[in-house]
Amino acid sequence: MRVWWTTAYYELIKYSRMRSVLIILIGLPLLLILLLGSAFDTEIKPAKVAYFNEDQGELKASIDSFWNDEANRHYVKVLQAESESEVKDWVREGLADYGVYIPDYFSKQVLAGDASKWFTYSGRYEEKNIAADAFVDRYMSSVNMEIAATKTLDEAAAAGAGVQSGQSAAASESPIDIHNLGMGDSQFFGETSAIQYYSAAYLIMFLLYGGMTAAIALLTQKENGTLHRLYAIPHSFRVIVFGIIVGAVMLAALQAVVIVVFTTYFYGVDWGGQFGAISLICLLTTAAGAGLAITIASIARTRKTTQTLFTIVVFSMTFLSGGMMTGVEKLVGGANKLTINHWANISLRAIMSETNDSDVWHGIGILTLIALALTIIAVIRLPKVVKQHA
Repeated sequence: MRVWWTTAYYELIKYSRMRSVLIILIGLPLLLILLLGSAFDTEIKPAKVAYFNEDQGELKASIDSFWNDEANRHYVKVLQAESESEVKDWVREGLADYGVYIPDYFSKQVLAGDASKWFTYSGRYEEKNIAADAFVDRYMSSVNMEIAATKTLDEAAAAGAGVQSGQSAAASESPIDIHNLGMGDSQFFGETSAIQYYSAAYLIMFLLYGGMTAAIALLTQKENGTLHRLYAIPHSFRVIVFGIIVGAVMLAALQAVVIVVFTTYFYGVDWGGQFGAISLICLLTTAAGAGLAITIASIARTRKTTQTLFTIVVFSMTFLSGGMMTGVEKLVGGANKLTINHWANISLRAIMSETNDSDVWHGIGILTLIALALTIIAVIRLPKVVKQHA
């Protein structure tokens, strides 16, 4: 046990000193997640609206209710200002995307049947201005309709009952119909956002590469003659080899922790909270990657050939599973289901979207079978990798 742990520990120390390996296995996936997640992010963010209501009239409660309605939080984030000048300053300085000032005479003019309006201030982002304009226009349209009603119907009834009912309706209805292009049934990324989709895809892809480091370490030590010397020491050779493989698995575990934690706190990725299931998926993926890499190494016999063949296989599996171009899995006639990436990805995305747990464990179950099969093949083929004349 001590020999196994010592071997695994020093393998991990060795990897920690290889800056190029750490950059490729940890830095590169974080960069790809940021670039692709940002490039394909079509989620509409709430506009920050600086808001000041100077009106103390009969419509004040209705207006405040409209702006503070919980259902509107998806569209606007209200920043309460203390004056009209503060609204202007916040918009000019970029602290707010849009500004709204309601004058003190607004209620009086509306209830008198006269046209009135809010003062709005556009910010620097056109898409936020459009969303906020639509939000404000919905309320003002309702007000103008009630003004027309007061001039057509009985003014007393319309002003007393109609306006108030119109304001409550405006406050309760959704002011603008906004759909997140990254969500819904017809979306590109399923039930997840773009940043979630690519976080899962590239976590799995680079965990497979993390598994490959086990085969590369064995081949490197074989080519350098280190394994041949280790075979002669008075300890179990299998335990030493197993320690080398576990060292690579520990590196992959570190890789997974860094990617998940970093994307959670810096990219705002919601991983769904089932970290036990996520850890299991990462472990199975790493085991499958190590088994696949050792199997390829037993055929290729050299480090460079193994790296080349394994890279081709991983890139192909990532592409077929939709990790590089979403939607491609619909065009490959079910070939995506033959990849490790597919089953790991659908399990992670099911956790992220908090769908039925049966979907999560179905993917994990098949991933377990794949990892077990590749591990058994790797154990059978391992002598071809570690022995000099096998």
